[in-house]
Amino acid sequence: MNNLIHRLLLVTFFLSGCAALIYQIVWQRYLFTGLGVDIDSVTLIVSSFMLGIGIGGALGGWVADNIPDQRLKIYAAAEFFLALIGFSSPWLFSVIQSLSGSGWSYAGVSLVSVLAVLVPTTIMGMTLPLLTVYFNDALQNIGASTGALYFFNTLGAAFGAWLTVEWLFVSWGLDQSAQLAASINLCCCILILSASKIHHLLGGTVFCPKD
Repeated sequence: MNNLIHRLLLVTFFLSGCAALIYQIVWQRYLFTGLGVDIDSVTLIVSSFMLGIGIGGALGGWVADNIPDQRLKIYAAAEFFLALIGFSSPWLFSVIQSLSGSGWSYAGVSLVSVLAVLVPTTIMGMTLPLLTVYFNDALQNIGASTGALYFFNTLGAAFGAWLTVEWLFVSWGLDQSAQLAASINLCCCILILSASKIHHLLGGTVFCPKD
């Protein structure tokens, strides 16, 4: 049982990284329509992603420390809300794309674009500290906890980047790619809730992967 929780959570973090990179590439393409393709727009979009991840990391650390009994449920909720945003993103970004044609200034479109990216990336950023603290309760080794999670998340991100460029854009297009990423988030939510249920059945004890 303990090993099952461990594996389920690592799988979710791999899948979460995959979905995140699909979103980043897809949302960049959406926003290029409204902002144009130049160094300014690329810098703005990538910086917004990094800012959101940073804010989410700080927020997730605070939540993990102050609401320890709900870490897995909050992680599941984060993936659920990412799924909702992902499913609605084709509509959301089509609205942003239309702003330029409606007379909005470049600064105005940029601000709306940043806000549209900041919300989901902040949610993404929350997930690492939530899981890191949860893992560290068992491993008592923050380096091992962070390293394992970063490895699976980065591996998933690399796979998501390859999948998007080599297959999704060729066969599916932007809207379907975003919906696939949202479906991945929804699968993560289900897996996390399953892990949380097992954790509860074990009496709330923290798993130990070495068992």
